[in-house]
Amino acid sequence: MRIVLVSCFLLALAACGEDTPAPECTGSSCTCEPGAACDTGGTACEESSCTLDCVEDNQCSGSCGDSCSLDCSGGSTCEMTVGPSSSVSCTDGATCTIRCTGSCSLSCSPDSTCQLACGDAAFETVVEGGSCQ
Repeated sequence: MRIVLVSCFLLALAACGEDTPAPECTGSSCTCEPGAACDTGGTACEESSCTLDCVEDNQCSGSCGDSCSLDCSGGSTCEMTVGPSSSVSCTDGATCTIRCTGSCSLSCSPDSTCQLACGDAAFETVVEGGSCQ
C-alpha cells in the first residue's frame, strides 16, 4: 500500500514540475517555436538586449533588458517586462501585456489587445500605441 501511495505522489509531483521551455536563441536573436510557450529566463534575452519573435500562436513570458525588440503576432500572447529603450510590436490578433522598466514604445494593431505599464504603475489599455518615458 505504501508503494502505491509513494508512486502516486511521485507522479503528481512530476506532472506539476514542468517548466516553460526557453525560446531558441542564436546570439541575441531568439524565436519561440510555432504553437509553443516560451520563457526568456536563463536565455540571452533575460536582462540583456535581444530580438524576440513570438509570431505563431505562442505564449511568451519573462523579461529582456535594454533595447529589447519584441515582435508578438499571429495570435500570440506576450506577457513581458522590457528594459529601457525597448520596442514592442503587437499585431495580427496578438495579446500583449507589457511592463517597461524605463523608456519604451508599444505599437498595437486594431485587431490586437494591448496593455502597458510604466515602472510600478498599473496596467492601462493601449489603443494603436503607447510609450513610457
